[in-house]
Amino acid sequence: MNDINKNLDSSIEATKLRELCNLVLHRADVEHDRIIDDVRNEINDWSNEQQAILDAECDAISRDANRRADEIANRLITNAKRECSRERIKLHNEYVDDAYAIFQDKLEALHKRSDYIEILAGLAFEAIEKIPQGMDMLLRLSEADAEYGGELAGIIRDAIPVNITFDSVPGRFKGGVMILSADGRWSVTSDWQSKTEESKDEITARVLAAL
Repeated sequence: MNDINKNLDSSIEATKLRELCNLVLHRADVEHDRIIDDVRNEINDWSNEQQAILDAECDAISRDANRRADEIANRLITNAKRECSRERIKLHNEYVDDAYAIFQDKLEALHKRSDYIEILAGLAFEAIEKIPQGMDMLLRLSEADAEYGGELAGIIRDAIPVNITFDSVPGRFKGGVMILSADGRWSVTSDWQSKTEESKDEITARVLAAL
C-alpha cells in the first residue's frame, strides 16, 4: 500500500514538474518573442532614424548640387555674355578701323583728280586761317605733291593777301599741306591723316549704325 502511495506521489510530482517545465518554457517562449519584437522594433526605429538622416543628407546634397549647378550655369551665361560683348566690341573696332583705312585711301586717291591742286588750295586756306595774320608763311607739301608747290603758292597769293612761298623740304605726310610761319613759331598741318582724325566720330557713328 505504501508502495502504491509512493508511486502515486511520484506520478503527481512528475506531472507537476512537467507542468512547471511547460510553464517555464512557455514563459521563456513568450519572453523570447517579446525580446525579438523589442529588438525588431528597435532595429526598425533605428533604421527609420537612419533613413530620415540619410534622406535629409541626400536632400541637402541635392539642394547644394542644384545651387552649384545654377551658379555654374549663371557664371557660364555671364562669361558667355561677357565674351560676346568683347567679341562685339572687337568686331566693331575692326570695322571702324577698316572704315578709317578706306576713308584715308579715298583721300589719298584724290591725287589722281584733275582738280587736285584746287583741293590742296582749299586745305591751305583752311590752315592759313589758324595762323596769325600779317606773318610771312611757308608752304610745305608731301614729296609726292612737290610738283604743285610753286603753282599752289601763286594760287594762294592771288586769292588772299598773304606773303607765302613754297618750301621744298618735303612734309612727312602722304597728302595735304603744311603751313608754317617763316620764323618757325607756328605750323598747321592739314593732311589726310588729320582729316581722317577729324572725321572719326562721324565715321564711327555711321559704321555702328550699320551693324
